[in-house]
Amino acid sequence: MRTEHTRSIQTINHATEVINSFFDDASSKNFSVRRLNVRKDPNRQLFIVTIDNDNKSDDYYIVPFAELSYRKETVEVVVDPSGQYPELNNSITSVIDKIRLSILGYMSNYKKLTLH
Repeated sequence: MRTEHTRSIQTINHATEVINSFFDDASSKNFSVRRLNVRKDPNRQLFIVTIDNDNKSDDYYIVPFAELSYRKETVEVVVDPSGQYPELNNSITSVIDKIRLSILGYMSNYKKLTLH
C-alpha cells in the first residue's frame, strides 16, 4: 500500500515548490500556491495553499489554507477553507478563483515541459 503525502508541516516545507503568490485585498492576506513536487504525473497533481502573513506565520509555523487537486485539466477543492476560516468567507470565492487560475496557468506550462 502506498502512503499519500499530506499537508504536514514537514511535507509543506520540504516537498513543495511555490508556483505563485498573491495578495488578496479583501482579506489583507498573502497566499502562496504550492505544488506537491513528489507527484510526477501531469494529470494527477496536488496543490497546497498557505497564508504567509497570518498572525501565526513565522519561520517555524506554516498556516495551511486549502488543498486543490488537478486531474485531467480540472481543478477541484479537496480541503475547503470555509469551515476553518469563517472570518474570510466574504473573500474565499475570489481567493479560490485566483488559486484556480494560478494552477491552470502553471499546469499549462508544466505539461508542455513534461510531455516533450
